[in-house]
Amino acid sequence: MRLFALAALTALSAGSAALQPAHFVPASGWHTRVGKVHACPGVPASRCVQVFSVASTTPWRDCVGCLPHNTVAAMRAGDIAIQANVARERRPQAGPPWPPRVTRSKVVAGFEGLPGRVGTFQAYTRAGKREVSVFIVFGRSRPTDRQLQRANAELSRVRFG
Repeated sequence: MRLFALAALTALSAGSAALQPAHFVPASGWHTRVGKVHACPGVPASRCVQVFSVASTTPWRDCVGCLPHNTVAAMRAGDIAIQANVARERRPQAGPPWPPRVTRSKVVAGFEGLPGRVGTFQAYTRAGKREVSVFIVFGRSRPTDRQLQRANAELSRVRFG
C-alpha cells in the first residue's frame, strides 16, 4: 500500500510540475485565486492532472473548482465570475483554440441548482497542449453588452504558464 501511495504521489508531482494554471492578469475590479494541481476525478495523476483558477468582480466565496453557490448568492446584477480549469491528459482531446468568444446567445439561465436570475456560459478550448474549460456566471440571466465585453476582455488577458 505504501508503494502504491508513493507511486501515486510521484506521478502527481511529475505530472503537475509542467502543468500551470490559467493566470488571470491583475485588473482593476477583479479578484483572482488559483487552486492546486491535482489528479482529475476518478483517474490516476499519471493519466490526467488539472488545476482551477478564478477571476470575479465580487470576492470568490467558494473553493476554487467548486460550483460557486456562495459566490452567486453574493453577486449583484452587474457582477461576473469566471472559473477556468486547465488540464493535461495522456490522450488530449481536440477543441477550438483559446480564447472562447462569449456571446449573449451562448448564455443560459439556471444551471445545476444555481438560481434562474443568473446566466451561465460554458466552453471547452485548447491552449497549446492544454485542455481548458471555462465556466462563467453573470449576475443576471441575460448579460449586458458591458458584461460580455468585460468577460471577453478578461479571457483575452489570461496567460498560460
